[in-house]
Amino acid sequence: MVLYPASLESALGFDVLRDRLIEHAMSSAGADRLAAMRPLRGEEATRNALARVAEYLDALRYDDRIPFDAVPDVREGLQQIGPAGAYLEPETLLDVWRVLSVMRLVRQYFIQRKDKYPMLAREAEALCALPQVEQRLREIVDDEGRIREHASPELRRIRDRLARRQAQLREAMQQALRKAIGQGYSTEEQPTIRGGRMVIPVRVEAKRKIDGFVHDVSATGQTVYIEPADCLDLNNDVRSLEAEERREIIRILQEATDLLREHQAPLRAGLGELAAFDTIQARARLARAMDASVPELNTAGVVDIRGGRNPVLALRFAQPGPQEAAREVIPLNLQLGEAFNTLLITGPNAGGKTVALKTVGLFALMIAYGMPLPAHPSTRFALFSNLFVDIGDGQSIEDDLSTFSSHIANLHHMLQHAGASTLILIDEAGTGTDPAEGGALAQAVLETLTRKQARTIATTHHGSLKAFAHETPGVENGSMQFDQETLEPTYVFQAGIPGSSYAFSIAERRGLDVDVLERARDLVGREKTNLEDLINTLERRTVSLEHQLRDAEAAAGLARAEEAKYRQLHQRLQDQKEVIKEQALEAAEQVIQKANAQVERTIREIKESQAARDVTRQVRAELDALKETVQVQKQQVKKRRPPRPKPSPAQEAAGPLTVGDQVVLDGGNTTADLLEIDGKQAVIMAGSMHLRVDLKRLTKVAGPRRQQVTVRHVAADPMQMSAVRARQRIDLRGRRVDEALAETSRFIDEAIAANLNRVEILHGKGTGALRAAIHEYLNQTPEVTRYEDASWDDGGPGVTQVHFA
Repeated sequence: MVLYPASLESALGFDVLRDRLIEHAMSSAGADRLAAMRPLRGEEATRNALARVAEYLDALRYDDRIPFDAVPDVREGLQQIGPAGAYLEPETLLDVWRVLSVMRLVRQYFIQRKDKYPMLAREAEALCALPQVEQRLREIVDDEGRIREHASPELRRIRDRLARRQAQLREAMQQALRKAIGQGYSTEEQPTIRGGRMVIPVRVEAKRKIDGFVHDVSATGQTVYIEPADCLDLNNDVRSLEAEERREIIRILQEATDLLREHQAPLRAGLGELAAFDTIQARARLARAMDASVPELNTAGVVDIRGGRNPVLALRFAQPGPQEAAREVIPLNLQLGEAFNTLLITGPNAGGKTVALKTVGLFALMIAYGMPLPAHPSTRFALFSNLFVDIGDGQSIEDDLSTFSSHIANLHHMLQHAGASTLILIDEAGTGTDPAEGGALAQAVLETLTRKQARTIATTHHGSLKAFAHETPGVENGSMQFDQETLEPTYVFQAGIPGSSYAFSIAERRGLDVDVLERARDLVGREKTNLEDLINTLERRTVSLEHQLRDAEAAAGLARAEEAKYRQLHQRLQDQKEVIKEQALEAAEQVIQKANAQVERTIREIKESQAARDVTRQVRAELDALKETVQVQKQQVKKRRPPRPKPSPAQEAAGPLTVGDQVVLDGGNTTADLLEIDGKQAVIMAGSMHLRVDLKRLTKVAGPRRQQVTVRHVAADPMQMSAVRARQRIDLRGRRVDEALAETSRFIDEAIAANLNRVEILHGKGTGALRAAIHEYLNQTPEVTRYEDASWDDGGPGVTQVHFA
């Protein structure tokens, strides 16, 4: 993206974002890159950069901690390893080890998750992985930057000898010092070191009384430091061993430095990749701090900001200063580039026009830097090739530029280079000169930019530009809402409506003389005053209509929800009605069958008693007619029922029916719960109805229903519910799940009100369904601290013991 003028970033406030980015850097090299970064060029580069940041942001929000910790700057140290024989100090080797460790851990983290973060996994593969070098450095240097005792066998041998000689030397020195103290030659209690050799402090007047060598004199001249002659050989041995230790340490450091020199190329490349990775994680961490997300990108020049928040204000108000109160950033909803390409924002001062303008500019700049936007994810934003702004006072004493001249220079550049892929922001268009001429000049510029199809947003106070925006195709008015009751800005953008300056209203509210206001209205012209009043009325009505529209939409949503609920209820009642009717017909059929048997027996008896044939025939005909009527009604019920759906593969593979399954009767649409299986019969519950049906008529559609219980705990007066009155144990065996859960809810409420520490629920073992449902309810009850199965003596898994805080 091409930026103009050079002061664009500071004019929009992007320097604040850059400083925050640098604060999130984990390395000096990454911070340097962020300080020097420039906008990306090309659609592919921008999309890839945003995709990588989006992946890192997902990892921050939803995955395990990323092992990207702060790393020291080792660039200067690596420059010192070039000459043969050179060596790095232990502290620098420790820094190199820390860098290698971070690169290895970050590389491993993302490669292990390449299915979730494919782009970052490819980036991570370029990080340097030198496990052997890392291991050797760890063997040499400890966490404090000291050479380890086991860095080499020779070093360990030297240090063992040195420790023994130092112990012998300290013992000899202590004896010499005790003797000097006994003779009154010294008052100190411990030997000390001077010039690398151990000595004892002696009063200056007694220095000739001690056989030894004077190494130093105190600052006051009252004490001399003498190495006793008896300790000379021991001191020499210690110094000799210390020199050997130093030579061995240098050899070890040279060996480690040689190892780094062998891998210098991949190490330097890895440091570069780590710095690049650092810029990605800094963008992601800043995005998380702003609750930002990647918008939908397009190359059609469309800007559709939804719930956008100015990032500078979002960061500032998220951490207010000691004298600042917490504030909320009013979200911005703004469209550009579809129905119109030029937007003119008008309204009073301090109403938020410039903030809205800068928000759009910052969003364009953040996209060009590969940064997510603090806006709703459904936001759409164009990939612009150019970003030109004219914001602020650009006067310059050195260049002899006035404010107006600066504006003209900016406008000239915009007109020369504007195109369909250009975003142009002009603050206070037409200011800095005669109002009439400035307004005309601003209109001519906006007309040209509109013809060039540049996406342009301009703020202004010129009333003539409001009419221009209303009458010109491709140009739209916009304004920031103003509370006409309090005369305070709301900072809410509204499209399609020009804004009033509210100059007279604000002046009147501030107590300006009425005569002065009337004179001002006369001077400006009653026609313009009436126009301002019309705009105020239009804005007031628009706000009212927006409130009514929101209320209507809320009411419509509620009505739709109620309609869906009653439709579902109606369908359930219809299904239950059909089930009841079918049951009644089946019962009637059973009655007829019993009656038929009785009639047959009666006929047989009549025949045996020589009754008339016509009477027997009449009875049989009446019975057949009744049976036929029942069959016809039964067929009509079945025809009215929805067609039986073909079992899905999931239903066919659902397995045998078990108690608790969700089933349908005869392939119907109403789901019932299977409560009991008794041979070839089953008991089901559809709604509040319990039915006994043949098992073969049931089809399994799902496993046991997940119990969802909403419990409202009613705070009880402890004086009214004492621990003595409250139950401490309930027996739920044989209860249905829904009944048991309702009883459990009442039981837990009583226990909480009575301030009990523990209660017991007896549910039995059975299939385990009731126990599982009760445990799930207890998991959702915040007052329950824990629960557990009772001991085997108290019922084991058939009893749950519940504990409260």
